[in-house]
Amino acid sequence: METVTLIIGLVKNGDSILLRKKPVGSKPYMETWYSFGTEFVPNQDPAQTFIEYLKNYVGITVRMTKQLPEATEVKADRAGVVKQYEYLNFEFEYVSGEPELPEDLVKVEFVPIDQLQRLDIVPPSVKMFKQLGYLKN
Repeated sequence: METVTLIIGLVKNGDSILLRKKPVGSKPYMETWYSFGTEFVPNQDPAQTFIEYLKNYVGITVRMTKQLPEATEVKADRAGVVKQYEYLNFEFEYVSGEPELPEDLVKVEFVPIDQLQRLDIVPPSVKMFKQLGYLKN
């Protein structure tokens, strides 16, 4: 089974976190809200890779504050091929910039942590938020 390694960033701004909303019906999950992430590139620092990705994708600057526990999952990708996913999870702090909306997303916004339970969040983000105590089990 193919393994895909992704860098997932929890971007905090005070008591809010940066989330993105994808169009309804987007695969592989039907839920619409999720954390930002990008593919891991061998021989590159994962935190720096994420920082550059976020700057290029939504136009904000962040800095890494800590590494969070890693996670794994087996799921079908957008094409329906089952793969093993490894998530390298990090916490980042918002530094500057106004989040821009890429064409492939419906919304990008800082969501208060106490409002997360009201959103339709993808399972990997739910798992991380529960581990951090942001959502109840």
